[in-house]
Amino acid sequence: MALSAVREALDAIVLAKDMALQTQARAVAELDEAAQAPLRGIFKGFLQAVALRSPRGDVLRTAATGHFSEISSACQLVLDRGRYAMKSQPETLAEIAARLIRAETNRLKWQHMVYGPFDEGLWLRTGRVFLESVEEARYQVPVTLRFGRETATSVVKEMTRAVALQCAGLNQLPPDLIDVTDRLIHYILPVLHLSSSLVEGARYYWEPSLGKPPLRIVRAELIPGAWYFSAQNADGALSELEAMLHKGVVPGVLDVGPGSRDRLFASIRHLRRCWCDAPVKRRYRRHVMAGPVKGVRGFLGLQRALRGVGETIEEWELHDASVGGMAVMAPVDGSAMPRIGDLMAVRSEDASEWRLGMVRRLSRGDGSSAFVGLETFATAPKSVRADDGRSPVEILLCDPMRRGGILRVVAPLNALRPGVPLFVADAGAIQKLKPLGSNWRGSEFEVRTYLVL
Repeated sequence: MALSAVREALDAIVLAKDMALQTQARAVAELDEAAQAPLRGIFKGFLQAVALRSPRGDVLRTAATGHFSEISSACQLVLDRGRYAMKSQPETLAEIAARLIRAETNRLKWQHMVYGPFDEGLWLRTGRVFLESVEEARYQVPVTLRFGRETATSVVKEMTRAVALQCAGLNQLPPDLIDVTDRLIHYILPVLHLSSSLVEGARYYWEPSLGKPPLRIVRAELIPGAWYFSAQNADGALSELEAMLHKGVVPGVLDVGPGSRDRLFASIRHLRRCWCDAPVKRRYRRHVMAGPVKGVRGFLGLQRALRGVGETIEEWELHDASVGGMAVMAPVDGSAMPRIGDLMAVRSEDASEWRLGMVRRLSRGDGSSAFVGLETFATAPKSVRADDGRSPVEILLCDPMRRGGILRVVAPLNALRPGVPLFVADAGAIQKLKPLGSNWRGSEFEVRTYLVL
């Protein structure tokens, strides 16, 4: 059944005031399940659109999040009607509550896929349903959401997934890794813990009555009305998964196609960093600063800017800066959203040199601008021509070229052969560079290290 047909049927069910409550609950559940196949197709198309920077992704996202909103509203209608009429049927109300939280969690995932804006009412809606389920002692009632499958879930399990997603630092991941991380969280969900008591290993807390997202625990103290999220037991499950991956075995539910193993390894490392005992701290203090700055995106864009030929220089607003990074507010428009791992360069109005960096964090407060956190790694990059014996290529030098010195080079992804000497034309002379082992990658560029001979 197409998603549009599901929506039309949902609208008819919501308007059917005389429909028996049990029948209405079953119809909402069936339509929720009927939408799963087209939703998977929409999500696949969205990831393809993101990779191609196509505006079609915005259309697909709107369709998916609109469906989740309608499912949530329909579930809430059933819960409101059944508050007193169905007290003798806790399994039905528990299933509908779990479906509502699942829909809202999927909306949350989609919002993270585009780095916001985030619906502030999401945590209020889920918190209200969760607390009611706790009060009615049905939050742990096992229910089956997927027809024809024996896998059971519950209100507290669905809520644990939502809290885990929010605590997973998704603003530091590209969309494909956000999907892998969600799959991974679902895979280890049985060992994740959400409790009203301050359990050992709790690193985050959530106050469902306040309608706000979970927060990192600063001091280990009991907060009235708070629920605590612990991933202490996740390390063993992640270690077992790593052992399987090293053997070349990828569980079917985690297989997203070519590159699944590498993505899973990256996601495991990321979750361990987010859920570790002590939060990751910045190496350098950031200072709040304001003022206009000029910005350039991408390898080719910076090359043109350095040459002063056909460059596209944008006007951004500086937010803060430190020795190793900075944050800017950059205007965005749908598919023009920066991506984690993108190469970007920034300079102040009165500076002549560019400061080179890579996008590490993204957050969009509205539809017109984004908070972009950059890790900077070079100042005054220089565009030169190089040759690795295969073909000439334009590269960027991050450091001054001194005989016997270490030189970092930025090149398009896979443009340079690994382990091969590089010859660089600079200042009218040809300089030979010996490759060293250190290198790392961004989304469309790589940084290699050489010794200047």
